[in-house]
Amino acid sequence: MDEKLAQHNALIKSRTKPSSKKKALALFLSFASFPAFAENNTEISDTYTGNYQSYFHDEDDSLQHSLSTTKTDAQHSATRIPSSPVKEGTATVQPSPSVPAALPSEASSTTSAANQTVAANNSDDVSLLRLRQEAPPVHWDSIGRNMEAGGLHGNIGSQIEIDDVRWNNKNKNSGKFKLATIQAFLRHDELPNWYFGFWNAREDSYKGQFSNQDYKGTNTINELFVGHIFETWRGNIGTEVMVGSETATKRWKNRVKVWQDLRLTNKWSIAGYAYGEYQPQGNQPGNGDLEQYIFETEPAIQYRVNPDLGLYLRPYYYYNRQVRENWGDIVEQEWKVTAGFWRNWYPLLTSMYIGFGQDKIENASNANELFYDGRYKFIGGTISYPVFGEVRLYGEFKASFTKETGLWTYTGHSWNPFTVVGVTYNF
Repeated sequence: MDEKLAQHNALIKSRTKPSSKKKALALFLSFASFPAFAENNTEISDTYTGNYQSYFHDEDDSLQHSLSTTKTDAQHSATRIPSSPVKEGTATVQPSPSVPAALPSEASSTTSAANQTVAANNSDDVSLLRLRQEAPPVHWDSIGRNMEAGGLHGNIGSQIEIDDVRWNNKNKNSGKFKLATIQAFLRHDELPNWYFGFWNAREDSYKGQFSNQDYKGTNTINELFVGHIFETWRGNIGTEVMVGSETATKRWKNRVKVWQDLRLTNKWSIAGYAYGEYQPQGNQPGNGDLEQYIFETEPAIQYRVNPDLGLYLRPYYYYNRQVRENWGDIVEQEWKVTAGFWRNWYPLLTSMYIGFGQDKIENASNANELFYDGRYKFIGGTISYPVFGEVRLYGEFKASFTKETGLWTYTGHSWNPFTVVGVTYNF
């Protein structure tokens, strides 16, 4: 074999050098073949999964879209150069006749850079969805994310919540202190698109100010969740079932919930949830309350001004009918509208919001018997920061100003400072 190669090389050297026309033709053919090489280098196998999909982001679809865009550009133009990447990781290109076509190695590096951009943008993507209706509206940029497939993934954390009600007359002050000792949402790769979670909290009601309180009652809340995620090309839709209990009313509760987090366009997205809950009659002696029927929904619509700034609107509605043996059923209805914006400072994530609403409790059989009517306005903000690794510290402060009346409250104006401090670990 070596001898044949040597003879072949000697024969080539002995030949006359090619003419300038032949050299130009060879150079033209080599340039014409480079786009095909670049196209072949950008193809990926059908089994490629990209980044590990988080709870609420359709990363694979974004990655495939970016790659298909790169392939299309390579087919339609052999004299283009990539410019700065934009939202969703797609690269815009500009014609440059003076620049020759990219070499195969350059095309491969461009595709690799696009893939890295997709991963970076998705890792910093912001979702308006709340895992639980009681959770503060901190706009997470990482929920249950893990770049490595295999094993158990999710988030686990704890939080403190202080809901204070203050009047000009300090003797009327009251409030509620809630400690969520543990809250978690988990999923396992061997059960694709399934997740489960649990929540345990202690809730203490008090009279007076939080700094000098007199506790009047304690409630322990336990909830267990099981849910399923349906992936779509625009995002995710989920269903969830919850069973739980509360010690204050000695009641069990059952809930069916649906939620969604969908991208409509590159600028618009929607999120939110709706659930129905049933609480059977408690077994506490002398309890005249039979059962409760609850419905709650909070959709959200978001407009992304740029990758670091978004505007959102959240309408909210709550209905609770408590059946009683005597005196008629108790019906509570609350609605509110929240408007705000979030800003990603990398890695600090903040938001500000304002809103207004009304909470009303009355006798379903006697409209003249009004137990509570509160019309309120509020302003607040949230903050979220990764203190180290995948441990994230978050907080919220909201100030509400309420005009109250009814048999179960004082008549007049009160203001309500609401504070949340929590920590969560993503794995």
